[in-house]
Amino acid sequence: MRFDLHVHSNCSDGQDSVEAVLQAALRRGLFGLSITDHDTLGGSQRALKVIREERLDLVLIPGAEVTTSEGHLLCLGIEELPPRGLSPEETADLAREQGGIAIVPHPYHPFRHAIGRIPDCDAVEVYNSKHLFGIANARARMGARHRHLPMVAGSDSHYAATVGLGVTDIQASDAEEAVAAIREGRTRIVGKRTHPKFFIGNTVQSICVIVRRGVRRRGKI
Repeated sequence: MRFDLHVHSNCSDGQDSVEAVLQAALRRGLFGLSITDHDTLGGSQRALKVIREERLDLVLIPGAEVTTSEGHLLCLGIEELPPRGLSPEETADLAREQGGIAIVPHPYHPFRHAIGRIPDCDAVEVYNSKHLFGIANARARMGARHRHLPMVAGSDSHYAATVGLGVTDIQASDAEEAVAAIREGRTRIVGKRTHPKFFIGNTVQSICVIVRRGVRRRGKI
């Protein structure tokens, strides 16, 4: 069953509504997805409501992309949002206490709020469809293999048009089974790279932020 485990809506910094994201998932032939908005479960909660009311043929894994003290961490299968600013390990523990899992996304990408290492987690995102050259994906895959951790993919989509480009194939009939399958490493990666037009602006903006911070630090010396 095809799942996109890393999708954003306009409940955080995505460009399109939850409704548009869900319709895109159906058009892409996905079985399910996780809307992982930044530091909010609002997108997931809205999606679950729409799926139930409109009886959409989709499985929704509730989740969020949580800001830790070192970078971003995907928490899936949760009902309560871990607070911002904890260590990756503390955040992962809070997700697990709820029966959920913690996935480290884009662990080595320089402009994606990467943690920069693979912490104690349940899976590693080894295919992010927004990685232009694939070097960070390859490094993530090597790290996951070295740590013997399950591997997943995600589109990291911020537009409805790119939903379903990074897909994890999981044999599961519902969200709970999907979370268990990821935890046990019963996954297969299916991916297609996102066209640069959908993220080049965000990348340039991130570079500018980093440069400005560096200038400010030097000015304080």
